[in-house]
Amino acid sequence: MCALRLRCKSDSGTHPLKSELYGTSTLEDLRCAISKACGIEPHFQKIMLGYPPKALDLSNCSATLNCLNISSGDTFTVVNLNQEQTNNIQQSITLRPTMKRYEVPADNSCLFYSVYYALHGQINESTFNSAKKFRADIAKAVLSNPDKYSSAFLGKSTLDYSVWIQCDTSWGGGIELSILSEMYQCEICAIDIQTVRPDNYGQDQSYMQRIFLLYDGIHYDPIFLDSGNMNVPNQTIFSTNDTNAFTQAIKVAQDAHAARQFTDVSNFSLRCITCSKLLTGQAQAQSHAKETGHGNFGEIR
Repeated sequence: MCALRLRCKSDSGTHPLKSELYGTSTLEDLRCAISKACGIEPHFQKIMLGYPPKALDLSNCSATLNCLNISSGDTFTVVNLNQEQTNNIQQSITLRPTMKRYEVPADNSCLFYSVYYALHGQINESTFNSAKKFRADIAKAVLSNPDKYSSAFLGKSTLDYSVWIQCDTSWGGGIELSILSEMYQCEICAIDIQTVRPDNYGQDQSYMQRIFLLYDGIHYDPIFLDSGNMNVPNQTIFSTNDTNAFTQAIKVAQDAHAARQFTDVSNFSLRCITCSKLLTGQAQAQSHAKETGHGNFGEIR
């Protein structure tokens, strides 16, 4: 029987569960492993899984991981209820708008989910169809203007690129952000967590609006402004003249950098969840995805 490969995300970052867990392990075993990984005591844990994230039923500590439909490759989001209660008390004392990171599904379409959230302020079932639409629209834009989107710009012929970008296993990046920026007449500021470098797509086009994304080396997430008031919706689109929003977005990246919530794409180790092949670096992962169609990778720390 093979041990399950599991991870958990908390305010302190993403952590592998190093305790050996199996399908026959209990919920109590899982909560103890999470406590060792991220320091949150079992009785203060709120454990969420899946997308949209749903809270696990923690009432039966003897339930097995098999019964809870937990499988290898799963990543849990763990909330510290003790800290959450403290935050709620502090929030009731003072309501202060704060820039935050919104976590979107960690698959090959995270860039498109992030742009969708930033443009619409929400993630729902239509988001997944919109990711496919983004891919199709980008392919159409490239095919309609081969002089602008040349093979030198794309790294492959326009036809090959248009086929490639519409595959669910293809990762989006700078090329796609530049095209989406023009498509929606909106500056897209993507901030690299490892270097805290902002890349502003469309900044030379005098657009009036800007959205912010975080990039950790393999994954994109959008940034939003939490008003601190549940009756006021989150803000995801900002004026390009809003220097305060830009400064706060950089601060989100700086905090993530300090917590080492980034991946060194040139040296990181990955395992293909589909076939268990070991890979090193982004280039090998992309090559493997292209050759096999596999797109679900887990980082080995």
